[in-house]
Amino acid sequence: MKLILTSSGLANEEIITALEEMVGKPRQDINMIVINEAIKGESGDMRWFTDELERLSHIIGGKIEFVDLQAHDMKYVKARIATADMIFCFGGNTDYLANVFLKTGFAEILPEILKEKVWVGSSAGSCVMCYKEPDEVQEVIYKEKRMADHFMEYVPIIFLPHLHGCYKFGQAEVVQASEKTDLPVYAVSDNCALKVIDHEEPVILGTDYIIAQKGELK
Repeated sequence: MKLILTSSGLANEEIITALEEMVGKPRQDINMIVINEAIKGESGDMRWFTDELERLSHIIGGKIEFVDLQAHDMKYVKARIATADMIFCFGGNTDYLANVFLKTGFAEILPEILKEKVWVGSSAGSCVMCYKEPDEVQEVIYKEKRMADHFMEYVPIIFLPHLHGCYKFGQAEVVQASEKTDLPVYAVSDNCALKVIDHEEPVILGTDYIIAQKGELK
């Protein structure tokens, strides 16, 4: 299992270099398949999506394809993903995304996919691979109501994207969030990411992050 959990995609050279190392190819040769179901649970201006897609188009030199989990059976989805080197999962509403994974059967085939493919999540695409944040944290920081019981739980952490960013939360909120769970809470800025290989402890890519557990900074 090779994951890059980002707040805002391939935001800097350190994250891109980590991707190249994990895939085993230079960026100009990497083929990418995109999952973007999470944006279907969002409303408002989606310019962030077009901006991030444009950035990807300048970084990734191979094919960039989209696959719709809700439009096709999982045999088709698996075959499409097999042609790519990496999966890029866009942000949006994480609860909605988790429910799509479960209802379509994608959650069932994902473990096998992750044995072969690198997963790069952006915001919700990262959160969904970890454990779900407590309801109060979801409501206070992200102003969202609970719609899913759990996420995929591959990485035993709570992942909070957009630290010091659009949701305007910082150290105080992260420490408070860590008081409501036994798991470590990783909050990362839009210029930061976590690299996870198999079940090893996440490696920080970048400098603007906060880690807290049980009410204390780590």
